[in-house]
Amino acid sequence: MPSIEINGTTLEYIQKGSGDPVIFVHGSVSDFRTWHAQVEPFSQRYTVFAYSRRYHFPNNAAGNGSDYTVDTHAQDLASFIRKLGLSRVHLIGSSYGAYTALLTGIRNAEYVRTLVLGEPPVLPLLAENPDNPLHMVSLLTTSPLTAIRFMKFGLKAIKPAREAFRQGNLEEGVKLFANGVLGEGGFDRLPPTARGVFMDNAKALMTELLGPGFSLFPVEEAKNCRIPVLFLYGEKSPKFFHDISHRLSKILQKTEASVISNASHSMHRDNPGEYNEKVLDFLSRHS
Repeated sequence: MPSIEINGTTLEYIQKGSGDPVIFVHGSVSDFRTWHAQVEPFSQRYTVFAYSRRYHFPNNAAGNGSDYTVDTHAQDLASFIRKLGLSRVHLIGSSYGAYTALLTGIRNAEYVRTLVLGEPPVLPLLAENPDNPLHMVSLLTTSPLTAIRFMKFGLKAIKPAREAFRQGNLEEGVKLFANGVLGEGGFDRLPPTARGVFMDNAKALMTELLGPGFSLFPVEEAKNCRIPVLFLYGEKSPKFFHDISHRLSKILQKTEASVISNASHSMHRDNPGEYNEKVLDFLSRHS
């Protein structure tokens, strides 16, 4: 695999095809391999890049975790684009990678042609600090259903996963998180190769969940973003993810949305045929 040195770290990536550049950005407990069902079909029309974010397999995971922030990952992605001499790229992200792609587009619009965002976890749009009871009370007052969904996810997935990681139980932490985003029993339903990818990135997930968390979302900057955006929803995903994307669609200027049937949060893996068809159609209309 080729690699690139940026911002004090080395990121490995794959490249295939020819045409306008498309960059895939993976989510929390994953790496470039999660896009295996997209690389081949997209490379028939585009130059495809799929890289692993800092701390994620097979990159060196050295560091104290203080730089595991969506702002840092967005800076890495912008540097990746510039150092490879790319322009007008299509950014396609899943979960944390979608949040990374969104921030990159907002702050580096001159480099980005389109954004495809699979349920970005822009949690500050729901509560500035989810660990602050007062912030959760405010959300409960204004959006009770969203608040209940969000709190349920935190109590059943995030908090116990953090505790498992604090105790050094990596597999239990990954399993709790996966069941939260994929549905009860989601980890056990994964094929062996996908479970292997999850475990290869267990320390990256631990670094994320025990790290500094999310800073405030730049709402005013986002209002000026004119990049065409496609929001994708997994039919079976936790509904608070949908709530976040609905809020984002009211902030950004050019958005459309589509549901991927029979899919949860990892929709590009759960239903790659429908996912690829809808994303390729969107890209063709903006190429």
